[in-house]
Amino acid sequence: MPEGLKRLAWFVGLWLAGVGVITVVAMAIRAVIL
Repeated sequence: MPEGLKRLAWFVGLWLAGVGVITVVAMAIRAVIL
């Protein structure tokens, strides 16, 4: 696997993980507020 592609895969994976965590936290905060 080319180095650039590997780096891109890592970046996308971390980004998706970050978005998932932020979404869960936002939902939890919203549930607590409401």
